[in-house]
Amino acid sequence: SGVLALLLCGIAVICTACSSGEASVPAPSTGPTAEAAVYSRYRRVELDIFDTVISLTGFAPSQADFDRAADGAMTLLRECNQVFDAYNGYDGLNNLWYVNLHAAEAPVEVPDLLFDLLSWCKMQWEAGNKKTNVAMGAVLSIWHDYRTAGNADPANAQLPPMEALADAAKHTDFDLVILDAENKTVYFADPLLKLDIGAVAKGYAADRANAYLLQRMPSYLLSLGGNVYAGAAPMDGRADWSVGVQDPLVDTEALVAGQSDILDVMDVHCLTVVTSGDYWRYYVVDGQRYHHIIDPDTLYPSTQALSVTVVCESSLLADYLSTTLFILPYEEGAALVESLDGVEAMWVLPGGDQRYTPGIAAYSRMLKQAAGEM
Repeated sequence: SGVLALLLCGIAVICTACSSGEASVPAPSTGPTAEAAVYSRYRRVELDIFDTVISLTGFAPSQADFDRAADGAMTLLRECNQVFDAYNGYDGLNNLWYVNLHAAEAPVEVPDLLFDLLSWCKMQWEAGNKKTNVAMGAVLSIWHDYRTAGNADPANAQLPPMEALADAAKHTDFDLVILDAENKTVYFADPLLKLDIGAVAKGYAADRANAYLLQRMPSYLLSLGGNVYAGAAPMDGRADWSVGVQDPLVDTEALVAGQSDILDVMDVHCLTVVTSGDYWRYYVVDGQRYHHIIDPDTLYPSTQALSVTVVCESSLLADYLSTTLFILPYEEGAALVESLDGVEAMWVLPGGDQRYTPGIAAYSRMLKQAAGEM
């Protein structure tokens, strides 16, 4: 397929794949060797990065060893968070907020992280995918403002006027984002264009943290909200890490009543599990929920799925694809995944029907139980 032909190449961050179940991390240069050490399980939770709960569970010879690795990973994630922040500026940092403010005036030199991510997205755009468009900021910012106001004052929640959305949609052509690789600059040929990298930022950041952790921790599970990366098999005898997939149809009242919100569990190692769903960020207008994943054709929240989960090696690729598949009709999305090596997906369609690619049966606990394998 020519569409998304570049998805499996050109990822600027280090590949996060690891060998089949074996810890690929070298023994520490000081202290006990990996063979002699007794590894224990530790956990770190952070609440101030990417506006979500970040958790790291891993095995290390000591709390101090774990903390050193965790501190480094969280530092990398915080750096990504600042560079990709579209709503706040930071002294001396030409981050996304700064780019959106000044890139129409003159080319803006940006950090390597931002330039690499935008370059990767540009390749996907030029390969033919127009569904996940990081130049949709003018439209998405309108929805963001109405969603924020609606959640702050639910009784007066309103939908954006279609006229305003249509006017903003005239300024979403990614071809008018000019990237200069030699000077690492970004320029907007359209003064009303804005970037929004929410569909890919956490995936890129997760891959960067994973590349760091792979050199420092033999086995770990890193979660950035809907983006989860499972390293080598846990050092407690299990073959895989277990990653829950949330049921998009379970509401708050059901949770309070004790109903589980886990629809399926992916048993994986050396893979990422990323879910895009209509329950992550939304607001309610006249009893109807309006989520944050906007179809560029309708300029309204996509109605093709309730959630899409992607399993593959790269969190950036999975992040990008989960958004794309959420917007595409199921048949087109399934054909796309079938054309990509090493990618599997699960859909929850409107009404609750579940669809799976054949290869995901190797990970899905629900499918393994249905086949009598568990």
